[in-house]
Amino acid sequence: MKNILLIFLAALILPGIASGKNVLHGYVKDTKTQEPIAGATIDALSLEKTSIRKQMTKVSGEFRIDKDSIAFLHISALGFKDTIIPVLTGNSLVILLIEKPVLGEDIIVTAQKHTTTVQDVPISISVVKSSEITSRAPEAIDFALRYIPGVSVTESQVNIRGSSGYARSVGSRVLFLLDGIPFLSGDNGDVKFDAMPIMNVDRIEVVKGAGSALYGSNALGGVINVITREPSDSLHGALNVNAGMYDQVNYPEWQIPEVKRRFASIEGGLTGTTGETGLLGSFALRRNEGYRLGDDSYKANGFAKITTPFSSHDRFQASLLLANENKGGFLYWKDLNNALFPSDSLGAVNGRIHSFKGNIQSSLQSILSEHFILTSRASALFTNFSTDPTILGGAPGPHSNASNYYLEFEGNSDILDSLYLTTGVLGQYQLVYSDLFRNHHGITLGAYAQGEYKIAPLIFTLGVRGDAVKSEDSATIGSLSPKFGATYHAGNGLDFRTSIGTGFRAPTIGEKYVDQNFSGFQVVPNPSLQPEKSYSSEIGGSYRTQNIYLDGAIFYSSFDNLIEAHFVNQNGSEVIQFENLTKAETFGHEEVIEYYPLSNDNLSLRLGYTYVFPRDRVTKQILNFRPRHLLQARVEGKVGPVTLSSDFRYISKYESVDSILIQQVPNGDARVNAYIWDVRIAYTTQGLFAMPVTFSFQVQNLLNYYYVEIVGNLAPIRSFSFRVETTF
Repeated sequence: MKNILLIFLAALILPGIASGKNVLHGYVKDTKTQEPIAGATIDALSLEKTSIRKQMTKVSGEFRIDKDSIAFLHISALGFKDTIIPVLTGNSLVILLIEKPVLGEDIIVTAQKHTTTVQDVPISISVVKSSEITSRAPEAIDFALRYIPGVSVTESQVNIRGSSGYARSVGSRVLFLLDGIPFLSGDNGDVKFDAMPIMNVDRIEVVKGAGSALYGSNALGGVINVITREPSDSLHGALNVNAGMYDQVNYPEWQIPEVKRRFASIEGGLTGTTGETGLLGSFALRRNEGYRLGDDSYKANGFAKITTPFSSHDRFQASLLLANENKGGFLYWKDLNNALFPSDSLGAVNGRIHSFKGNIQSSLQSILSEHFILTSRASALFTNFSTDPTILGGAPGPHSNASNYYLEFEGNSDILDSLYLTTGVLGQYQLVYSDLFRNHHGITLGAYAQGEYKIAPLIFTLGVRGDAVKSEDSATIGSLSPKFGATYHAGNGLDFRTSIGTGFRAPTIGEKYVDQNFSGFQVVPNPSLQPEKSYSSEIGGSYRTQNIYLDGAIFYSSFDNLIEAHFVNQNGSEVIQFENLTKAETFGHEEVIEYYPLSNDNLSLRLGYTYVFPRDRVTKQILNFRPRHLLQARVEGKVGPVTLSSDFRYISKYESVDSILIQQVPNGDARVNAYIWDVRIAYTTQGLFAMPVTFSFQVQNLLNYYYVEIVGNLAPIRSFSFRVETTF
């Protein structure tokens, strides 16, 4: 543990600190909103206005560029008017750009591990901005993911284009990042959505398709990166209060008078800058009485972030996240006639689950030369859960304590104008103490390299990553993950892309070593599990104008060694074990339309449709828990201070589900197509001390449509909520 701590601290101090005082430091911001502009190009010009050197602004809008021999700066950014300014005697400045929006030209960092545009990457990307996330007043980030084309969520497990099914809180075939650093638990390898600081989320970037060539294990089906806000230049605060309740169900036999069905939350935050150091912090408290018996929850989380320059060439960032949850132990219903009551066999009303999550992470970006940037990243994620006795006075339920340490060094170089190189090395260490999985540890070492070669109007991408995974009682497992991609800018807003890549996912400690009796079924360990592998390809294109954005893709993925639980005979008894069973494939297509019919953006429409055909390559059977059709639609309109928005989702019913669950759960085969319609109205005015205040009313699942996401679990019924938001 001491050595791990030393390595973690070394990540913050090892990168060399370049010298040089004649550096121009500044920020590029939006004139209207004062928000930083990421990915703006800073072109340093001579007196004759010829280009000397170039640099792109970071997510914070910041840039640092050698001042020698330059007379002008040419600043350009997608969606903004170009600006040329003279370089004066000072060494710091703030540059304000005037908006000139073009649909579909989002600035992203996840796909290529550096700042670029959606049009320059050879794979499908979706971006969800903070305004859309917070408008829905979600309890957790996974709620926002449900509205992204090609993405479905089964309880808390994310499925991108059919890559994932469902295994209760065990493993994730989608890599989840927080500010570019993996955020998966050390035992189950699952995502802790409730820990995310919703108030401080700037945007969510979703990469669709295998991403292991840059990100390694878990990026089998894609990558999700939650990017937090940058601290503001001046002191600002925000406070959000939300309260509501679930509606009554229509069927008398489902109704539970003792469940009040209310929920409420309060969020607050402050941000500001002192000197060159930016600070940001927030908290959230949530109480949900639930709509089912034994399914209430208490949640609390806090988040803090600091950014500061160590020198004119270095920028340090660190964050701390703490979250706690206390929730009921509802696993599945008693039967379909008692859909809101838990199974009698589990005693789930008494068995409460307590969990804690703590994450500390940091990054240090050092400009070592005009053409090379070194970024070090380090994190430590701690998770804990325990379960109360399922029977009053009985033995405590299962518990687990897990740690996940991460360290990475990444280099970015543009030594040639036409070639951009990204290279890196990393290590990850997991440590688990649990009665579910016993005591185990694992280590992963990896290295990657990627080049992007530009020959206008083409961009070629070639990359490869190697990983070695080792747990204490099994052999080292190696994996090599190459990828190739190309984009073609045809002009007049028309772009084409194609890619082929590989993915892999190492089995989690939970999958390999679980040893537990679950509802009468014994689950036994399998230390010999092998990694899952995937091969993913896509051909797509997009077209954009000032008020319309069209995107379409055809995709195919092949999967080997998929890990699934099934019955095996062990010493004459039927037990459950995770094994490498399935060879699978998914293929389909996806279309997205965004339309702004008015020049002032007061009306917007978005429609996304995804068709996936997921099947076992051997048996030709449809894979479990994969919807074949997904449709998401959103309409938003603004009239003065009033905003009206509507979201609709269609999810086709699962054609196949887990046979083990069907045996456990009464009426477990009950499932239907899902039609979910949400509506919201908001009114913004000036409150006390001229502070803007927004009042909003929201109805989720307006039709009160009854459907299931997982076997034996009725999805959220209709709810009404009222929200007040203010900033100061």
